[in-house]
Amino acid sequence: MMGHALKFRAMRVLIILTMLLLFIGCPGTDPIIEDSDPISNVQFTFHQDIEKLYFSSTITESYGGNSLSSVNVIWFGTDSSRAADSIALNDEGLHGDILSYDGIYGIKTANDSMVISNVITQSDSGLVFYKIIAKYGSEWVSISDSSELGNLMPAIISISFPDTMLRPTEQNLYHIDSIFVTAHDPNGLNDIQSCFLLFKKPDGNYANNGDPILLYDDGVKYPNDTDNPSIWDSQLSDGTYSRLITIGYDNPIGTYEATFWVKDWDGLFITKTEVLEVIE
Repeated sequence: MMGHALKFRAMRVLIILTMLLLFIGCPGTDPIIEDSDPISNVQFTFHQDIEKLYFSSTITESYGGNSLSSVNVIWFGTDSSRAADSIALNDEGLHGDILSYDGIYGIKTANDSMVISNVITQSDSGLVFYKIIAKYGSEWVSISDSSELGNLMPAIISISFPDTMLRPTEQNLYHIDSIFVTAHDPNGLNDIQSCFLLFKKPDGNYANNGDPILLYDDGVKYPNDTDNPSIWDSQLSDGTYSRLITIGYDNPIGTYEATFWVKDWDGLFITKTEVLEVIE
């Protein structure tokens, strides 16, 4: 009986040791991943001030046993159903890629119809669509993404501004003309905070003590003359900003520069300069 008891204990110890070894030899709850997703950290930025599109993504150098051979962005612009542009990304610190050989592939390309088909226009807003694709051997790996354009820069569509005006030959006389600036904002006309001009005289000084000269889109006519509404703003909130320009006897002869500004509520702005010649 004693021998059987010893054999039973020995077998039980052997079983317990075997189970412990199996438990220790097994991996934990987290699986071992041989190949993680090779495309990550996709970035898109629209640099409105310089009309450039920037794309970047972190790309693994090998995947599925193959080495990376190329990275491209497939760019649809604001319509994911139209034919896409294919733009090569690089990791050589060129063409907008920031650091060479850091595993982040990038490109900065012109938002220009001479370079790409799907340009972002002044009227565009909402989402843009694109896809990053990486080639490993004969296999293509891709990830689709989209971005909100967000706040976009306003635009000056047209300016009606006299190029020549006569200076009066007598005191207290003024020659008067009208200024019209037609503006647009992809986020809506109510996103335009102000439209104004800075008026530089021939001697280098600025009119209005250098302060902005506001134009208005308030639909108010001045004076109250319904027969001649063009001298002031004709329609409320139609995107056309107006005011009068007056040249008096004291205005110097020469070239004036009017720099027009259209600014939105987030501080984005665009400018355009027109020239006026004051003559006798």
